[in-house]
Amino acid sequence: MTTINSVRFWNGNKSAYRQQFELDVLNLLLSVTAESHSDVTIINDRTDLPLAKDEGAVLDNGSDVLVTVKGNAKFAGKRFIELGLSVTKQLLGQRILFARDDKLNEFSSVKAIKNKSVGVPETWVDAELFRRNGFTVVERGSFDGLFKRLTEGEFDFVCFGANEALEVFESRVANQYPVSLVGGVMIEYPFPLVFYVNADNPELAKRLQLGCEIVLETGDYEALYQRYFSDIESTLKIEQRERLELNNPFI
Repeated sequence: MTTINSVRFWNGNKSAYRQQFELDVLNLLLSVTAESHSDVTIINDRTDLPLAKDEGAVLDNGSDVLVTVKGNAKFAGKRFIELGLSVTKQLLGQRILFARDDKLNEFSSVKAIKNKSVGVPETWVDAELFRRNGFTVVERGSFDGLFKRLTEGEFDFVCFGANEALEVFESRVANQYPVSLVGGVMIEYPFPLVFYVNADNPELAKRLQLGCEIVLETGDYEALYQRYFSDIESTLKIEQRERLELNNPFI
Protein backbone atom coordinates (compact mmCIF):
# COMPACT_ATOMS: atom_id res chain seq x y z
CA MET A 1 0.00 0.00 0.00
CA THR A 2 1.39 3.38 -1.06
CA THR A 3 1.78 5.89 1.77
CA ILE A 4 0.06 9.19 1.03
CA ASN A 5 1.73 12.13 2.77
CA SER A 6 -0.04 15.08 1.14
CA VAL A 7 -3.11 15.71 -0.97
CA ARG A 8 -3.53 18.70 -3.27
CA PHE A 9 -7.20 19.70 -3.11
CA TRP A 10 -8.35 22.14 -5.78
CA ASN A 11 -11.01 24.19 -4.00
CA GLY A 12 -11.54 27.21 -6.26
CA ASN A 13 -14.47 28.57 -8.28
CA LYS A 14 -17.01 28.47 -5.44
CA SER A 15 -18.33 30.44 -2.49
CA ALA A 16 -16.33 30.63 0.75
CA TYR A 17 -18.97 28.63 2.62
CA ARG A 18 -18.74 25.80 0.11
CA GLN A 19 -14.95 25.91 0.24
CA GLN A 20 -14.88 25.46 4.01
CA PHE A 21 -17.52 22.73 4.12
CA GLU A 22 -15.93 20.70 1.33
CA LEU A 23 -12.51 21.04 2.97
CA ASP A 24 -14.02 19.80 6.22
CA VAL A 25 -15.57 16.81 4.44
CA LEU A 26 -12.22 15.91 2.90
CA ASN A 27 -10.54 16.31 6.28
CA LEU A 28 -13.15 14.00 7.79
CA LEU A 29 -12.64 11.28 5.17
CA LEU A 30 -8.89 11.36 5.70
CA SER A 31 -9.05 11.49 9.49
CA VAL A 32 -11.30 8.44 9.85
CA THR A 33 -8.86 6.43 7.72
CA ALA A 34 -5.65 7.75 9.30
CA GLU A 35 -5.28 4.85 11.72
CA SER A 36 -5.31 2.26 8.94
CA HIS A 37 -3.33 4.40 6.50
CA SER A 38 -1.39 7.53 7.50
CA ASP A 39 -1.75 11.15 8.50
CA VAL A 40 -2.08 13.46 5.52
CA THR A 41 -1.42 17.14 4.92
CA ILE A 42 -4.06 18.79 2.73
CA ILE A 43 -2.79 21.48 0.37
CA ASN A 44 -5.92 23.61 0.03
CA ASP A 45 -5.69 25.33 -3.36
CA ARG A 46 -8.36 28.04 -3.62
CA THR A 47 -7.14 29.41 -6.94
CA ASP A 48 -10.06 30.56 -9.09
CA LEU A 49 -9.91 29.40 -12.70
CA PRO A 50 -12.44 31.38 -14.75
CA LEU A 51 -11.58 29.67 -18.05
CA ALA A 52 -13.37 26.36 -18.61
CA LYS A 53 -10.30 24.75 -20.18
CA ASP A 54 -8.21 25.58 -17.11
CA GLU A 55 -10.73 24.16 -14.67
CA GLY A 56 -11.08 21.03 -16.76
CA ALA A 57 -7.30 20.53 -16.67
CA VAL A 58 -6.74 20.79 -12.90
CA LEU A 59 -6.29 17.05 -12.45
CA ASP A 60 -3.87 16.98 -15.38
CA ASN A 61 -1.91 19.80 -13.77
CA GLY A 62 -1.18 18.24 -10.41
CA SER A 63 -4.32 18.32 -8.30
CA ASP A 64 -5.21 15.08 -6.56
CA VAL A 65 -8.88 15.68 -5.80
CA LEU A 66 -11.66 18.21 -6.24
CA VAL A 67 -15.38 18.59 -5.67
CA THR A 68 -17.58 19.44 -8.61
CA VAL A 69 -21.08 18.99 -9.94
CA LYS A 70 -21.68 15.44 -11.16
CA GLY A 71 -21.51 15.34 -14.93
CA ASN A 72 -19.63 18.64 -15.24
CA ALA A 73 -18.96 19.00 -18.97
CA LYS A 74 -15.60 20.67 -18.28
CA PHE A 75 -14.29 17.24 -17.30
CA ALA A 76 -15.74 15.39 -20.29
CA GLY A 77 -13.14 13.00 -21.66
CA LYS A 78 -10.89 13.47 -18.63
CA ARG A 79 -9.60 10.65 -16.45
CA PHE A 80 -10.90 10.66 -12.90
CA ILE A 81 -12.41 8.40 -10.26
CA GLU A 82 -15.77 9.54 -8.90
CA LEU A 83 -16.63 8.82 -5.27
CA GLY A 84 -20.06 7.62 -4.20
CA LEU A 85 -20.98 10.48 -1.87
CA SER A 86 -23.32 13.38 -2.63
CA VAL A 87 -21.39 15.97 -0.66
CA THR A 88 -24.27 18.34 0.13
CA LYS A 89 -27.09 15.84 -0.41
CA GLN A 90 -29.69 17.62 -2.59
CA LEU A 91 -29.04 21.17 -1.31
CA LEU A 92 -27.06 22.49 -4.27
CA GLY A 93 -29.95 21.58 -6.56
CA GLN A 94 -32.44 23.46 -4.40
CA ARG A 95 -31.90 26.83 -6.03
CA ILE A 96 -32.79 30.02 -4.17
CA LEU A 97 -33.54 32.98 -6.41
CA PHE A 98 -32.12 36.50 -6.09
CA ALA A 99 -34.02 39.38 -7.72
CA ARG A 100 -34.12 43.16 -7.64
CA ASP A 101 -36.14 44.58 -4.76
CA ASP A 102 -38.49 46.42 -7.11
CA LYS A 103 -39.22 43.18 -9.02
CA LEU A 104 -39.84 40.76 -6.16
CA ASN A 105 -43.61 40.84 -6.65
CA GLU A 106 -43.08 39.32 -10.11
CA PHE A 107 -41.86 36.07 -8.52
CA SER A 108 -44.99 35.15 -6.61
CA SER A 109 -45.38 31.71 -8.24
CA VAL A 110 -43.28 29.13 -10.05
CA LYS A 111 -45.36 29.74 -13.17
CA ALA A 112 -44.06 33.30 -13.29
CA ILE A 113 -40.43 32.16 -13.06
CA LYS A 114 -40.61 30.28 -16.36
CA ASN A 115 -40.89 33.51 -18.32
CA LYS A 116 -37.91 35.20 -16.64
CA SER A 117 -34.32 35.41 -17.86
CA VAL A 118 -31.57 33.99 -15.67
CA GLY A 119 -28.04 35.31 -15.37
CA VAL A 120 -25.21 32.78 -15.14
CA PRO A 121 -21.46 33.49 -15.05
CA GLU A 122 -19.61 32.31 -18.13
CA THR A 123 -18.77 28.57 -18.22
CA TRP A 124 -20.92 27.63 -15.21
CA VAL A 125 -22.65 24.31 -15.85
CA ASP A 126 -26.05 25.74 -14.86
CA ALA A 127 -26.24 27.76 -18.09
CA GLU A 128 -26.80 24.84 -20.45
CA LEU A 129 -29.08 23.15 -17.92
CA PHE A 130 -31.39 26.16 -17.92
CA ARG A 131 -31.29 26.36 -21.72
CA ARG A 132 -32.31 22.70 -22.02
CA ASN A 133 -35.27 23.51 -19.77
CA GLY A 134 -36.47 26.36 -21.99
CA PHE A 135 -35.15 29.38 -20.12
CA THR A 136 -33.68 32.52 -21.62
CA VAL A 137 -30.10 32.46 -20.32
CA VAL A 138 -27.65 35.36 -20.20
CA GLU A 139 -24.28 33.64 -19.83
CA ARG A 140 -21.56 36.23 -19.57
CA GLY A 141 -18.98 37.66 -17.21
CA SER A 142 -17.87 36.38 -13.83
CA PHE A 143 -19.26 35.77 -10.36
CA ASP A 144 -17.78 39.10 -9.21
CA GLY A 145 -19.92 41.21 -11.54
CA LEU A 146 -23.10 39.15 -11.33
CA PHE A 147 -25.13 41.26 -8.90
CA LYS A 148 -24.15 44.57 -10.50
CA ARG A 149 -25.51 43.27 -13.79
CA LEU A 150 -28.66 41.99 -12.08
CA THR A 151 -29.19 45.45 -10.58
CA GLU A 152 -28.76 47.03 -14.01
CA GLY A 153 -31.51 44.81 -15.42
CA GLU A 154 -29.42 42.70 -17.78
CA PHE A 155 -31.45 39.67 -16.62
CA ASP A 156 -34.31 39.02 -14.20
CA PHE A 157 -32.80 36.73 -11.60
CA VAL A 158 -29.84 34.65 -10.52
CA CYS A 159 -29.91 31.62 -8.28
CA PHE A 160 -27.64 29.69 -5.94
CA GLY A 161 -27.90 26.42 -4.07
CA ALA A 162 -29.52 26.49 -0.66
CA ASN A 163 -26.18 25.39 0.79
CA GLU A 164 -24.55 28.70 -0.15
CA ALA A 165 -27.34 31.22 -0.83
CA LEU A 166 -27.22 32.94 2.57
CA GLU A 167 -23.43 33.26 2.55
CA VAL A 168 -23.52 34.64 -0.99
CA PHE A 169 -26.15 37.17 0.05
CA GLU A 170 -24.24 38.33 3.13
CA SER A 171 -20.87 38.58 1.40
CA ARG A 172 -21.89 39.76 -2.07
CA VAL A 173 -25.24 41.54 -1.84
CA ALA A 174 -26.22 42.91 1.58
CA ASN A 175 -25.66 46.68 1.87
CA GLN A 176 -24.25 46.71 -1.66
CA TYR A 177 -27.13 46.16 -4.10
CA PRO A 178 -30.94 46.59 -4.05
CA VAL A 179 -31.36 42.82 -4.36
CA SER A 180 -33.11 40.31 -2.08
CA LEU A 181 -33.68 36.60 -1.78
CA VAL A 182 -37.00 35.60 -3.32
CA GLY A 183 -39.26 33.96 -0.74
CA GLY A 184 -41.87 31.25 -1.15
CA VAL A 185 -40.56 29.64 -4.33
CA MET A 186 -37.46 27.87 -5.56
CA ILE A 187 -36.14 25.95 -8.54
CA GLU A 188 -35.10 22.35 -7.98
CA TYR A 189 -33.17 19.85 -10.07
CA PRO A 190 -30.76 16.96 -9.42
CA PHE A 191 -27.38 18.63 -8.91
CA PRO A 192 -25.16 16.48 -6.67
CA LEU A 193 -21.68 17.57 -5.71
CA VAL A 194 -19.17 14.73 -5.88
CA PHE A 195 -15.46 14.14 -5.40
CA TYR A 196 -13.36 13.56 -8.51
CA VAL A 197 -10.03 11.92 -7.70
CA ASN A 198 -7.05 11.95 -10.05
CA ALA A 199 -7.07 8.64 -11.92
CA ASP A 200 -3.31 8.39 -11.40
CA ASN A 201 -3.91 8.18 -7.65
CA PRO A 202 -6.13 5.09 -7.22
CA GLU A 203 -4.86 4.50 -3.67
CA LEU A 204 -6.23 7.89 -2.64
CA ALA A 205 -9.55 7.09 -4.30
CA LYS A 206 -9.79 3.79 -2.43
CA ARG A 207 -8.97 5.46 0.86
CA LEU A 208 -11.49 8.26 0.37
CA GLN A 209 -14.20 5.81 -0.70
CA LEU A 210 -13.52 3.81 2.46
CA GLY A 211 -13.80 7.04 4.40
CA CYS A 212 -17.18 7.73 2.78
CA GLU A 213 -18.47 4.34 3.85
CA ILE A 214 -17.21 4.82 7.41
CA VAL A 215 -18.64 8.32 7.96
CA LEU A 216 -22.01 7.37 6.52
CA GLU A 217 -22.18 4.38 8.85
CA THR A 218 -20.97 6.18 11.99
CA GLY A 219 -23.08 9.29 11.48
CA ASP A 220 -20.02 11.56 11.37
CA TYR A 221 -20.95 12.88 7.94
CA GLU A 222 -24.53 13.57 9.03
CA ALA A 223 -23.26 15.44 12.11
CA LEU A 224 -21.02 17.63 9.94
CA TYR A 225 -23.84 18.24 7.47
CA GLN A 226 -26.24 19.25 10.23
CA ARG A 227 -23.67 21.59 11.77
CA TYR A 228 -23.36 23.47 8.50
CA PHE A 229 -26.84 23.27 7.06
CA SER A 230 -29.62 22.54 9.57
CA ASP A 231 -30.05 26.23 10.43
CA ILE A 232 -29.87 27.14 6.75
CA GLU A 233 -32.69 24.75 5.84
CA SER A 234 -34.79 26.28 8.62
CA THR A 235 -33.96 29.91 7.80
CA LEU A 236 -34.73 29.44 4.11
CA LYS A 237 -37.92 27.47 4.91
CA ILE A 238 -36.98 24.93 2.27
CA GLU A 239 -39.86 22.56 2.97
CA GLN A 240 -42.44 25.34 2.69
CA ARG A 241 -41.39 26.64 -0.72
CA GLU A 242 -43.27 26.00 -3.94
CA ARG A 243 -40.93 24.16 -6.32
CA LEU A 244 -40.33 24.50 -10.04
CA GLU A 245 -38.76 21.15 -10.93
CA LEU A 246 -36.34 20.99 -13.85
CA ASN A 247 -34.51 18.14 -15.56
CA ASN A 248 -30.74 17.77 -15.43
CA PRO A 249 -29.72 16.31 -18.81
CA PHE A 250 -26.11 15.75 -17.71
CA ILE A 251 -26.67 12.96 -15.16
